[in-house]
Formats: sequence, C-alpha cells, structure tokens
Amino acid sequence: MELCRFRRLGRVQLDLDPQTTILVGANNSGKTAILTALRHFLAESSPFGAFDISLSEWPALRALGVKWEALTEDPATAAPKEGENWEDQLATLLAAMPTLDLWFDAEAGMFHYVQPFLSKLIWKGGAVGVRLRLEPASDVASLKELAWAYNRAREPVKGMSSESLAWPIDLLDYWLREPRKLGQVRPYSLDAANNPIQGIKTYQTQVLAAGAQPADRKHLTKLIRVDFVAAQRGLGSEEADSKSTASSHPVGLFSNQLLKFARQHLNVAATGHGQRADLIQAVANAQKDLDQKIHDALASSVAEVKLLGYPGLHDPQEIRFRTRIHTADLLDHSTAVQYSMKGGTGEDMLPEFSIGLGYQNLQSLSYQLVSFKTARMNPEKGSPPPVHLVMIEEPEAHLHVQVQRIFPDKAHKLISPTDKDASALRSQLLISTHSSHLAHAEDFDRLRYVRRIPPSTSHPTPSTEVVDLGEVFGDDDETRQFAERYFRVQHTDLLFANAALFVEGVAERMLVPLFMELKYEKLNSRYVSFLDIGGSHAHRLRPLVEKLRIPTVVITDLDPTEKKAGPKGKMRWMATANTGQAGLRCGNATLREWHPQLQNVDDFKAPTPAQLIWTGAPDCKVRFAWQLPVAEAGGQWPTTFEDSLILTNIDWFKGLNKLAEEAKAAKASGQQKAEDDKKLKPPTGALADVAEAVAGAATAVDLLNDLHALMRDSFSKGDFAASIFERVATGENVTCPKYIADALAWLQDELDPAVDATP
Repeated sequence: MELCRFRRLGRVQLDLDPQTTILVGANNSGKTAILTALRHFLAESSPFGAFDISLSEWPALRALGVKWEALTEDPATAAPKEGENWEDQLATLLAAMPTLDLWFDAEAGMFHYVQPFLSKLIWKGGAVGVRLRLEPASDVASLKELAWAYNRAREPVKGMSSESLAWPIDLLDYWLREPRKLGQVRPYSLDAANNPIQGIKTYQTQVLAAGAQPADRKHLTKLIRVDFVAAQRGLGSEEADSKSTASSHPVGLFSNQLLKFARQHLNVAATGHGQRADLIQAVANAQKDLDQKIHDALASSVAEVKLLGYPGLHDPQEIRFRTRIHTADLLDHSTAVQYSMKGGTGEDMLPEFSIGLGYQNLQSLSYQLVSFKTARMNPEKGSPPPVHLVMIEEPEAHLHVQVQRIFPDKAHKLISPTDKDASALRSQLLISTHSSHLAHAEDFDRLRYVRRIPPSTSHPTPSTEVVDLGEVFGDDDETRQFAERYFRVQHTDLLFANAALFVEGVAERMLVPLFMELKYEKLNSRYVSFLDIGGSHAHRLRPLVEKLRIPTVVITDLDPTEKKAGPKGKMRWMATANTGQAGLRCGNATLREWHPQLQNVDDFKAPTPAQLIWTGAPDCKVRFAWQLPVAEAGGQWPTTFEDSLILTNIDWFKGLNKLAEEAKAAKASGQQKAEDDKKLKPPTGALADVAEAVAGAATAVDLLNDLHALMRDSFSKGDFAASIFERVATGENVTCPKYIADALAWLQDELDPAVDATP
C-alpha cells in the first residue's frame, strides 16, 4: 500500500506481511497516523477532518480560498470570466488531497471480486490496484458549488484581520467547522502493468488521468473488510464508573464485547432465520413463563380498574402481557459476567471489575477479534470479503510480558477462519506497538520501522518514511540472525528510541547512564537506548543504524595490540598497555572497519571532527568515542573505560586508599570511627584493589602497567562498576572520562529541540 498527503505522511509505502505486520518507532513518528488513515479511507463511519490534509498542501489550498473569496457572483450561474480556469483549480484541489493506493495479489478465481478495478480486459490473475482519494469536489460543477459556499461563509468576516479569529479564517478553517464539505472517498482503478507486487524497487507512483472515472464504493467493501481495536483506555475505573454513571458497560470490559457480539449475532428475529434454534426455544420458553408470572402479579391491580366501569360491553375484556426478550438484553447489566471462585465450601461469584487489568484487557481483545471474524464470515448479504485487515493499536497495555511475546501469533489465529472451505480467505493483522517484548517476538521480516524525517531545506515540513527491517541486512543472513537473537534476548528498545548509545561492557552500561543523569539534564529527558553489545561488535549493527537514522554514539575501547611471541614462540598481535611504545595497532574491529578506519594506534591520538563523526548514510550521524590521553595523569593514554575512569580521578582513588588505611589503623588500635565518618566507607573488593594499585604506583606509566595486569587477572569489572555507582549515586564527586563526556555533549546538542524545531 502507498499513502500520500495524510498528515505528516507525505508519501509512505508499507508492504503488509501476508499474516502479521508490526509497526515500531519512536513516539510521534507516525505509527498511529498510518492506522488512522486506513480507517478513514476504508471505514465509511470514520470521516476525514481538515487537519488530516498534509501540512505541505495547505499553502495551495489557502491560495484557492483566496480566489474563491474574490468571487462576486455564483459561478454556477454566472457567465465565465477570464482567469477562472475551473479545470485547473479542480486539478489543484485534487492534487492536494490524501490518497491511499491498495495493491492486491489476486488469483484468477477472485475475478468477480476484482472485476470493477481491473485495468485491462484480459486478466488471468495477478496484481490489482485501487486508489482511494478524498474528493471535496469531483467535477467542475461541484467545485463551483464548494467555492461559492466558502465565499458566502467568508463574506461577513473577510474585512476582519486574521487576528480576530472570526470563522472562517481560511479554507482549512472552513473545513474544520464544515467537515462534510470535504466530500467523500472515491475508488479508482490503477494500471496493473506498473505495480509494486512484482517489483517494489521499480514501482513509480501513478498519476490518475484527469478524466478517470471512479468505481462504486460498494465493490470495495465486498473485496476488503477492515476492523480496528483502539488502544485500551479506561480499564481499572470500571467499579467507579458503574456507580457514578448511567452506563453499566464501560468501554474495554469483556462484558461490553460480549454484549455487542450478542446484539449483532444472537438476537432472535421474527422468523428466527439464521439464528440458533436452541436460543430461540430457550427465549420463547422464558418469555411465555414471564408473561404468565407478570399477569398473575398484576391481576389484582388490574381488577381494581373495573370499579371505574372499564371495560365496557364493546371494549376488550382482558388485559394480557406479552414481553419481548432479546438475548443480548439479558447480558446488559453490570453483573452479567461473573467469575467463579471455587473453594472448599462451595462456589463464590465475583463481578468483572474485581479481576486484574491484564486479564480484563486480554479477554476484551480476544473477544473483539473473535467478533470481527464472526461478522466477516456472516455478512448481511453476499459472501465474506476475501481480504480481512484487522488493526490493533498498542495492545500491550496491561498485558504481562509473557503474553506480549505470544500475542501476535495468537491474535492472528483468532481472526483467521478455521473452515477448510474458507482457504481462499486471507486475514492480515496490523499492529502498532511501543513494546520491545511484543515487537521482538517476530522476525525482522514482519517489523516495519516508522521513521520521522525532520524538516530540511528541500522539505520544510516534517515527514515520515517506513523501513522494512526484513531488508536491512540484505543477503547477510549471519548478521541478521545475530541481530534478531540479540534483540530477542536483550529486549532492547532501540526501535522506539530517539537516539542510541552503544557501550563496550557492564561498567559503561552501569555508569554512563548515571553520568548522563547527573550532568546532562536535557539529554536525560530524551529517549536514549543503551546497547551493551560491546563496542568492538557495534559494526555488525551498522546496516540497522543506517536505516534507523537516529543520532548514535558508539563508546568503545581502543584495544591496542603489540606484536609479541606467543606461548609457542609464534609472533602474534596481543593486547597490551599503551605506555607510549611505537608500533601499536588498534585491535577494535568497529574502529578499523566502520569508522574512522585507522589501523595504527598513534593515528587515534588527536582525532579530527571528521574522524569522530561518521556521516556515510543520508541523514545519519554516528559519533565515535574511544580512550584519549588524560590530562589529569600527565597525558598518559589509557586502554579501557576502567583505566580512563581511574586516571581521570587519581586523587579521588588516593582518598579511598587513605580511608582504607585509616580504617585498618583504627581497627588495629581498637578505636571506633567517629559517627560523622561512618558514611565514608572504606573501599572493599575490586574497588579496594584499584585504590591500592593507585597508591602503590610510583608513576603514571607504572600505574597503567599495574592496571593492565590487574584487569586481566581475576578482577571483577561488575563489582568495580557497582561500587563506583553506589558512591556516585550518594553524591561523591567522580568525574566522567572526557572522551565519554564529549560524546554525551554532542548527543545532547543533536537532540536539542531548539536545534530540531518542529513546525
């Protein structure tokens, strides 16, 4: 499908999976707009509004309004005037309207469904295209009618300034109060010779001929049925609602879905045709019994009426009661659905609002989907439509993580016909979500990333594009499998973030977010995804970063290596401390293969902006950060995050060692620490080892060698990071290494709303 000129969706192509398609993306990227557009175009009960027209088209529409405002008489009856080219005005109007192109891959047996939309006389199956277009006017006559109606509305206020806000300010404002003047959606046939089914890369958006004739809308409803489940709102307030409002069935409750289903599919008609015989008989028996009991209960009061001389000789002599019971009415009360709690002494019944929100939401969703399938398979007339599209907005609300993981597969089964005779019917599920658990339950083939495109010189208004994540890695199945497994295991929120930050290991993953929280307030308020993938492996996700195009920082280790003799005397490149020796090589694959693609360690010492920032893909920036010489340590060059953190905070670590010595001396003398000093705990574990190494090193070079040896022994980086985290969180002044601080500052600037303002 292709959607054009709807809100921020200037031109969006979306390839729907045969079964389930999941829309992912950051907030305000356009996921909901896609679902809303499909509802507006395909459901007649969902009308368009003026703000549904793309912002980029407003200037052209306002210019039309200015022309119509200048009219002095009704153009439908007035003589044609020079400059009033109504055909051109109609073309301008229609060119600004939202459109939706649908492409169906139909078999020859579906001819009677697609025949109204075929573009050629001979057809043996294949692509069938339908364009849906919103049309405020379909011809010159209706355009003149619209123009004059707008002119009459503007007449009383056209002398006022726009600051007066007197309606209508312009044509868009006119449609806000008169949405019916936006007209209706009409379907047209598209040329099947140019279709995206046979080749999406070669497909070009078609232009309808000026004289194209629309098909009847009813033919489209026979071809496709669309149902929609909005995000679940209001669950949890059912008990209060039932007490404070007249409605006994708040939106979202399972009983509400049950009631709707019963009214649509179980009510007994006068003939009983198409209804269940057992329900007909049960309702009839209940109705007869109720009639008699009502008659008996009211008999005495009715008899008293006769004291007033009624009935007379020619009046009806008896009053009888005939109730009319509908099956659904029996469920229309707040305790129609109850839940059994079986115990040792019997069975207790609880009302619906007493169960958990997750259970309520799951039941409500499930029954809605079942109801959609039933309605599709039992149309009022004719055969079931061969295509059924069900859209679900953010189903994860109140759903347990485990349920989110299985939801897409189970939901598709609920909307799919089980009858073997229905094998030609296709059911497709379209889900928008913010849940990484739900999204990563599926392979990348079913994920569509909705990406916001910021305004630029060539495109002054923000827009959106949809990326098929199944095509991101091309034929590199190994990398794709790695990415899918990583996302599934880590449940990363990368696909929903405003920015990404790749870190090397557990220490960075724990401490960098803390430094960001304490020192970078603006950045901390944005949605940043942290990926503990190991900076040396970040290049494996490069294709994905190129497609997501969100500002990204890769914090990684330089990993210097030196050629040394191995255990068997064979020369090989081995990890080493960087103490200034010549001939060191970078052992980090990301820095060597992705950016800045340098080999020798010395070349990384004073990086230029171009070496720090990769811009190899359009609208995509990646900032790389690796260890640099530390001024606080006499310009010594660390090799890991831990080394850099220690060298940056040498005095602080020396203070820790002093605390340890004082505590040891106090314990030896049997003295108790002063009450005020209890909060200054001496270091233990890995932190104590580092403090001791700092205190024992005579020079910064010795310290680098000692730390290198320590880190490659039984040193616990996790314990070290946790100890630092605890102390920083309690207010101790630990400075973030400069190479990381500079990268965080860059990311904060990239995400500054003042820089990327949205009209």
